[in-house]
Order: sequence, then structure tokens, then C-alpha cells
Amino acid sequence: MTQSRRSKGLKMIAELYGDIGTEGLKANAKLAPKLDEYISDFAYGDIYNRDSLTLQQKQIVTISSLITQGCVENELRIHIHGGLNAGLTEEQIVDICIHSLPYIGFPRVTNALETAHKVFEERKKK
Repeated sequence: MTQSRRSKGLKMIAELYGDIGTEGLKANAKLAPKLDEYISDFAYGDIYNRDSLTLQQKQIVTISSLITQGCVENELRIHIHGGLNAGLTEEQIVDICIHSLPYIGFPRVTNALETAHKVFEERKKK
């Protein structure tokens, strides 16, 4: 019997984000009916469960995409946690931000670096 999209998605969220992911899903469910299901089923049940990229590579793509969007600090924070949980180092996270500099500019990169350093400090306190 194959796992459902939802169970695969919830498992992936738990693996990458732990309690932060679970709390985020609950918060999204309060914002709009079924938003949590769209995230767990589609984004994590389908997309994140594809096999051609490693979890680290997926997080690099996601973090890079969020940095370029700007004004998504909460999502970026969650995915930086996920990147670290997937095995990325703090140095690699910083370098992802720095590598974006010529393409998106200083304001978005410095905001991303501030968010990253908050995550690093938050994790050191645990």
C-alpha cells in the first residue's frame, strides 16, 4: 500500500522542520480553510518527495527563491531551519545569500542575512 500524499507530506515536514513545521501548518489552517492541506499534500507530498534532488539541494533552491522574493522573512526563517536540519551548514546558508548579491542587490541580501543570523542564534539557545 502506498502512502497518501498527505502522510508523505506530513512526514517530510516533520523531518525538515519538526515542531516549527507542525505549528506553521496549524497557523495556516487558521488563515484559510485547507491551506494546510495544500501545503502538506502538494508542496511536500508531491514536490518535496520527488527523488532527483537531495533534501539539501531542495532547501538551497527554496532558500534562494525566498531570498529573491524579499519580504518573506517568516518563510525564509522556517526554510533556513529546514536547510540546517537537512545538513546545510551556517556557512553554506550565508554563502547562498552572498551568491545572490549580484542578482538581487544589497537590501534583499542583508535582510536574508539578518534572518539567517537570527535563526543561528535561536538554535544556539536550544
